[in-house]
Amino acid sequence: MDPITLGGISGVVGLIIFIITVVSIAKNPNHGVGGKVLWIVVAFFLSVLGSILWLIFGRGRVSR
Repeated sequence: MDPITLGGISGVVGLIIFIITVVSIAKNPNHGVGGKVLWIVVAFFLSVLGSILWLIFGRGRVSR
């Protein structure tokens, strides 16, 4: 058995961040279906950078 390497851990962390981003995009009421699909594609192809872009630009106004 191989020990868990740093590459494996970073892959799992990246996957978790992507899943959280997709759930956030899907639940966001500020975008229509086309906008949500576009943001999911951006998050998929840009990985962690896409998730950061979503948090900065995509979420829109967050009500508290």
